Amino acid sequence: MLFRSFNLFAASLMTAFLTVSCGGESAPAPSGLAARANESTMTVSWDALPGVEYWLFYGPTSSAPASSDATTPWIGLVGGGTARNIGSPYVISGLVNGTSYSVTINGRTNGGPGGPGALAVSATPRLAGSIWTAGSTNPPDSNDLHAAAFGTVYIAAGNNGAMYSSTDGATWSALNFATSSNLNGASFFSTYKLVGDGGVVLTSPDAATWTPQTSGTTQNLYAIASNNASLNVAVGANGTIITSADGITWTPATSSATTSHLYGVVYSPLNSGTWVAVGAGGTVVESPDGLTWHAVTSNTTADLRGVAYGTSTLAPTATTFVAVGASSTALTSADGIIWTAQALPGSGALNAVKFGTQFVAAGAGGRIFTSTDGTAWTLTAAATPQTLYAVARGTLAYLAVGALGTNLLSK
Repeated sequence: MLFRSFNLFAASLMTAFLTVSCGGESAPAPSGLAARANESTMTVSWDALPGVEYWLFYGPTSSAPASSDATTPWIGLVGGGTARNIGSPYVISGLVNGTSYSVTINGRTNGGPGGPGALAVSATPRLAGSIWTAGSTNPPDSNDLHAAAFGTVYIAAGNNGAMYSSTDGATWSALNFATSSNLNGASFFSTYKLVGDGGVVLTSPDAATWTPQTSGTTQNLYAIASNNASLNVAVGANGTIITSADGITWTPATSSATTSHLYGVVYSPLNSGTWVAVGAGGTVVESPDGLTWHAVTSNTTADLRGVAYGTSTLAPTATTFVAVGASSTALTSADGIIWTAQALPGSGALNAVKFGTQFVAAGAGGRIFTSTDGTAWTLTAAATPQTLYAVARGTLAYLAVGALGTNLLSK
């Protein structure tokens, strides 16, 4: 009752602000109002005029007023809100994915009363991963990109030491080459890390200045992951597994339990810590500490190229490992030990999988699949014919990179 009374008081106070004039005037209804939905957010834009103060009102479409001529009825909508004195574009955050929201905006000058609202528009936020747009095109001789990660910026790397960074996942800048070796895997925890052929390990605090580290191996390294606390694990050719607390000093794992090439690795907090690495011929190895590994049965002989772990936002108690690979193979496991295999549509390889708010798997021919549980998958609309090799999770977004410098972004 107290919370409801406070809401009513706040709504009354806002109404008073709307109607009190301080010598200014109402502005005409703004033109060009548009709303674009992304994951948990909606970007609102309009034709802003100089000298006009704009107020925005929004709420679930199911409860939004039928008219926006007067904006007072828009105040206090459950699940909605108001923003004062804003500019275009404006981002509304904290929205519920799958819920349609309507928005209107009015204007005033010199602190005057609000004018009529623009004709309301609506949009429905949805999980990132479903709609993809191409980023900047790299030079025609761009190398294939096999690695991607996000920290404070995105990084992408690939053949012949090609390295790029981006603040938004759409516009990229080439970095100074720190190596001519192929770079195959990337991660971020405290610092950016890249691994590649010949045992190359590079680290950077800012994605701009890179330092080569001594990995203790000359085997090709294909992937790297972190437990975001005290351990980094890199995996590679002939069952190579190396570990490091800081990305600088590396030691070999006690036992990798395989001599097969390992192409992907992931950490999960499940059971106080579970590492899973996957590789050639359906190889899956599991470890509680990243040091001692055990082979498990995968129920497939397909080469496995990537592995991820996630907790469904739709069923928070459902935790799942997902591995993907050749012939559109997808495996799922609740514990990293018992695996169930399925084949997704198409015959090409799936090269990478990542979890943010859902699983995103990418591969040959630019195919990208999404799944909230690792079992039921949806093929997204193709944004490129190029093969994709890596997927990274950004802030409410996914990045996919691949052949010839291809880079795609989904918000």
